[in-house]
Amino acid sequence: MARQRVERPVVVLRHPARTVRIAEALGLAGLTAYALPLTDTELPADADAVTAALTALGGYDWLVVTSGNTVQALELLARAGGSTLAALVRAGAVKVAAVGSATARLLADAGIAVDLVPADASSSGLVRAFPVGDGAVLLPQADLAPGDLRDGLAGKGWSVRRVDAYRTVPYPAHPSRRVPGVEEEGSPPPLLTVPDVAGLAAGAVHPAVVFTAPSAVLQFRERLGGEPLAFLPVAIGRTTAAALRSQGWAPAATAAEPTPQGITAAVEEAFSRGEATHRAPLNGDRP
Repeated sequence: MARQRVERPVVVLRHPARTVRIAEALGLAGLTAYALPLTDTELPADADAVTAALTALGGYDWLVVTSGNTVQALELLARAGGSTLAALVRAGAVKVAAVGSATARLLADAGIAVDLVPADASSSGLVRAFPVGDGAVLLPQADLAPGDLRDGLAGKGWSVRRVDAYRTVPYPAHPSRRVPGVEEEGSPPPLLTVPDVAGLAAGAVHPAVVFTAPSAVLQFRERLGGEPLAFLPVAIGRTTAAALRSQGWAPAATAAEPTPQGITAAVEEAFSRGEATHRAPLNGDRP
């Protein structure tokens, strides 16, 4: 008799339309992907400050872009001012650095040449790859972004101006202020509700939960309640892994790179540990 295949569920804390490529990679590895968006993005409280900085790019040597959400937000603000991000970058004759290849592709799609992409797609990797200098850097980031990148660039001699390009808010964002995420072509994975995750956790194989940002860690703790939930925490990168540890949740695995293949490898590593399933206490009580 053929052995029945046991589903290995993976919950990615991201909108289904932004999880297509990850779901495809997970599927090729025999894993079943689901999507649960917990956070969304809105335009910053002080949008005028960002718009003013973009129109004054000629006063900066570098524009440093750290995420696809930043690209989307800057494009929205540039168009609201009657221009495009590409036109403002060209007018300012500013060099552009992207934190990783995915962000660099989005910039290229917007018509923006990227001068620096570190091999290590992280804040620390960007700092290591960034040249020493004494000019000015514009650093638009999420409102919740840590200060390590700003401090690292300043440590290499640069005068860094950080502005909030967008706000991270609980899902869903207000329609009038929402920054649309990058939607991927293909079939999105099923959308879960919070109770659905508890149902998966009660199954024969506890799910892996892929945390896509530090903000998702906080939202996961706040939005899930009831009895302790059994799951395998998987971090998309080192910063998110640190956020998990700050909540008392040791990552079962951390992706070496934030790509579909890197995430899939980390999920497989988490499942390979089998009995290492982490019973995460919720309701705000840390272990």
